Amino acid sequence: MSDESVMTIEIRGHEPAAVTAAQRISELFLSSGPCRLRRTPGETEVQVRLYADVSRKPDEGGYPCTEEDLEEGARALR
Repeated sequence: MSDESVMTIEIRGHEPAAVTAAQRISELFLSSGPCRLRRTPGETEVQVRLYADVSRKPDEGGYPCTEEDLEEGARALR
């Protein structure tokens, strides 16, 4: 990414916690929202990557979605 205010955030952890963490970050900053989950064979943790524009204030938007959206997205990413 060439924009100095956009950062790449990679979260590692158990799937529900990792997806929830990505969602929480997306509520704070304008972001891509959680991108596809990555799994490493033999490991219980997943990786979730997102891109966030940290120059935006929390009330200037993010990636709004509900718990149902998160569950549906997690199912689609498997």
